[in-house]
Amino acid sequence: MASEPRFLTKFDEHLSRKVFHVLSGTILAVLYAYVVPRREATLIALGLGLSMATLDFVRLRWKWLNELCFRVYGPLMREHEKNEASAQLYYILGMIWAVGVLPKTIGLQAMLTLAWMDPIAGLFGIKFGRTPWRRIAPKVEELENKTVEGSLAGFLAAFLAGLLTWTGPWAAFPLEAGLRWPTPLEILVLSLVGAFVAVVAEAWPSQWDDNARIPFWVGIVVWCAAIITGVPQLFH
Repeated sequence: MASEPRFLTKFDEHLSRKVFHVLSGTILAVLYAYVVPRREATLIALGLGLSMATLDFVRLRWKWLNELCFRVYGPLMREHEKNEASAQLYYILGMIWAVGVLPKTIGLQAMLTLAWMDPIAGLFGIKFGRTPWRRIAPKVEELENKTVEGSLAGFLAAFLAGLLTWTGPWAAFPLEAGLRWPTPLEILVLSLVGAFVAVVAEAWPSQWDDNARIPFWVGIVVWCAAIITGVPQLFH
């Protein structure tokens, strides 16, 4: 009899899952930035979301299909997903929100933040984490297995995502007198706001999967910050 595959838990290193998370999110963001228009990107994301939701609905009711999915995609899945919707569904929902609702620059920031922050925070926390958050905030369950070093790495990754998106060509707003680019101070503020919100959203106790709540809250708060600072936005 073949042995049961071992599925990694939330706190294992799970390198293959992290690499997939980073690469897939980065590729999707690049395609949205340079190749695929907003309308088509939204339709593609909706199609992927519907397909993933259908697969999850069916596999959670048919044991043989659930087992097959775990044997095929085991390196990308965790054990708790045997009885729950997969994290990939929430990941796609986050992408739908980013391309279908948010202004393009903010959507790209949310996409890259989602792609980079959590995997990098997890990897650095496992490899270099020496200061557990439970010493600082023992009553917050979501922080129980996180480290200050991992959170700092995640913050820097999210900050870099902001810097890249707010200095790209899509951040320029056309005016009669020419293009209106964000100023260095505006770029710094919007990048810092996005990074801070991403770290808080990832750690905040919630029934939402962090693949959905990170882009949601980053998008909402950065959008508000852009309005307050007077940075105009395009939906193209």
